[in-house]
Amino acid sequence: MLRLEDECVGCPPEMGCLGSACPNRNVPHYYCDLCEEEIDPDDMYSDGEVEHMCLECLKEKYKILP
Repeated sequence: MLRLEDECVGCPPEMGCLGSACPNRNVPHYYCDLCEEEIDPDDMYSDGEVEHMCLECLKEKYKILP
């Protein structure tokens, strides 16, 4: 699953806040739909049923040996 998370770093007042234009406001994080661990988008798998799946859950689901 994709979650957009607010990673605001609290810019000093003299720098000024960019508000919704800040790149730290909506940072994408990907999580396995089965185990809910955070995964790298390059290490994400889909089988048509489960959209975001880590390799370990893919192996477990299809009983693939390591």
